[in-house]
Amino acid sequence: MEIEEAWRRKHRIHLETPRLLLRPLVLEDVDWLAGLFADREVNRFLWEGASALEQARRTAEAVVSLDLMRCRFGHWAIQDKATGVVHGWTELSKLRPWSGPSDEIALSYVLGLKSWGRGVATEAAGRLLRHAFEVSGLNRAMAVIIADNTASRRVLEKLGMRAIGNPESAEWKNLQYFRIDAPMSAEEFF
Repeated sequence: MEIEEAWRRKHRIHLETPRLLLRPLVLEDVDWLAGLFADREVNRFLWEGASALEQARRTAEAVVSLDLMRCRFGHWAIQDKATGVVHGWTELSKLRPWSGPSDEIALSYVLGLKSWGRGVATEAAGRLLRHAFEVSGLNRAMAVIIADNTASRRVLEKLGMRAIGNPESAEWKNLQYFRIDAPMSAEEFF
């Protein structure tokens, strides 16, 4: 337990950008998380799709509970520093064992509709990616999106990620995998 807390203090810290605060999830995040899990438009390009509000709340509670136990990786809430509004989350986690690589750490993000098209995903995911390389010592990071999600494709490309291989079908969805290797120096990082 003591080792886990030391890892958490090192890796699950608050991160900042000029506009945003990225912070590990807390119990009070369940309500806005449930709203995202229940929003049909937000979930259009996600793996499992939107949930009914009651199920979305149970999922949000489980995500926060599990996240509090993680030491090195997990979710960071994306909060606007000026207004306090929570835009969504960004995450580092083990890449799910779909048909692609499964021993990699993946970057992901989900934003509420009002935050789309404002550069929030690029800014937040970029900051978390930098943390992954500089503090967590990752050699590479992956991402996987539904192939038709052009907005997420643009975000990943802005971060320097490149598509690897052709889209693959998995459970009736075409998935596209992306990858970025750790930069040799901080100046190389977007």
